[in-house]
Amino acid sequence: MKKIKIAIASIALFLLAMESSAQNTALNFDGTNDYVQTTYSGISGNAARSIEAWIKTTGNFVPGASGGQQGVIADYGTAGSNGTRFTFCVLWANAIRIEVQGNGLSGTIPVNDGNWHHVAVVYNPTASNKYSLYVDSVLDVSGNLTVATNTGTTTNLRIGQRIDNINNFPGEIDEVRFYNYARTASEIATERNSEYCSTPTGLIAYYKFNEGTAGGTNTGTTTAIDYAGINNGTLTGFSLLGSASNYVSGNTLAQGSSLTSSSVSTCGSYTLPSGTTVSTSGIYNDTLVSAAGCDSILSYVVTISTGHVANTTTVSQCDTFVMPNGSFVTSTGVYYDTLSTSGTCDTVDRYNVTILPGVNNAVTQSGNKLTSTDTWAIHQWVDCNNGYTAITGATLKDFTPTATGSYACIITRGTCVDTSACTTVTISTIGIEEETKNKLSFYPNPANSVLFVSHPDYIQEINLVDVSGKLVSNYSNNGGELNISELPSGVYFLQVRVNDIVITNKVIKE
Repeated sequence: MKKIKIAIASIALFLLAMESSAQNTALNFDGTNDYVQTTYSGISGNAARSIEAWIKTTGNFVPGASGGQQGVIADYGTAGSNGTRFTFCVLWANAIRIEVQGNGLSGTIPVNDGNWHHVAVVYNPTASNKYSLYVDSVLDVSGNLTVATNTGTTTNLRIGQRIDNINNFPGEIDEVRFYNYARTASEIATERNSEYCSTPTGLIAYYKFNEGTAGGTNTGTTTAIDYAGINNGTLTGFSLLGSASNYVSGNTLAQGSSLTSSSVSTCGSYTLPSGTTVSTSGIYNDTLVSAAGCDSILSYVVTISTGHVANTTTVSQCDTFVMPNGSFVTSTGVYYDTLSTSGTCDTVDRYNVTILPGVNNAVTQSGNKLTSTDTWAIHQWVDCNNGYTAITGATLKDFTPTATGSYACIITRGTCVDTSACTTVTISTIGIEEETKNKLSFYPNPANSVLFVSHPDYIQEINLVDVSGKLVSNYSNNGGELNISELPSGVYFLQVRVNDIVITNKVIKE
């Protein structure tokens, strides 16, 4: 392949809020015991300060009304003395509130509608109205307190719980920012929809909550990074699994980004740093995420020389496609195979490859029971000793043969089909099986609306399959009354698993 010529003109621009946006993550607090304890001591005494955050909740914050209670967004200071605790929360009227222990100022705009809201509290000790509360950059209320503000230093900034270990927040919190000055309404409105990439003057604690994967397994991610300093937080009480008490999708915020422009001339195709391959001339933007969690936008003016593609082949393959040159392709994309050199560009064959998710053909054995490890595929168990003949009704991921033999499973997922290795099962307890089968009781047969099933031993599973082997009903109870009233009239097979032995009987639905 000819060498690629790249002429890079580095512009190195810093953009605080480009048109491109990023899906950041947030933290879901369960309202019971989740909180983030930081090492930031906060602004003490009577000095100016501002706290901002994005919140999303459907909680009830009206005390005495169906269990409603205060939901704390951020808190720090000293508990127990008037004026020494600085608590930013949601309380009366389901609106935001600032309280300093002994007195507080409440807003009027409800924020518990299940939508993302930007909330802020500003304290300016030199203003006529020293406290201001903002919702979505709109001034909700301003005023003064009857108790003097004299914030203590006993407990560092805590997010999601009051510092006396009560009033946990139920819902999502994101982008917690602490400033050492009184923010203006204009500053709040201008910057609330963008993450910071560089720390602006006066921002002294900043928690993006972008460390985990939304809804993923984040049990090893228990540190909330302080992007404005070194006062990281520790996640406490979170399960960090699933859709609650874990990292979740946050509000869509514009990220601060850097921009680099490059010109590229090449033959055949060009692969961007992110791994995307382009094969036609044009302007392409590539996004890389920096260590600080901000985008680096790489703009490429790509010129692709034409007339180099000899043939184009479209391929759809399960798991892996082997190129003619011997290379293995395991992901969907456009790939090129060099044929010969002609003129200034190589002549290549282009392959538009689609890789389909394959199947897992592994089978495990526990006693007489065989289990396919591909849970969500379509299964058909076959008799290896009888020309791989399909076994009637054996279409679940679990199969317990009733006779000694060799068995395999044909596993289908979409257009991908694979067959497991044959597994030998030796049935040496025929007498026990017969006795187990003889103890099964089911009636009436034919049945109309209710079928009674019982066995003196524990029933592990009950299934009804139709004559084609398709599962139509599964009952997780241990026998009793099975409601079959909604099934169409016809012949079915009742499969009852007891002691890992499947007992099959024909049932007629009237």
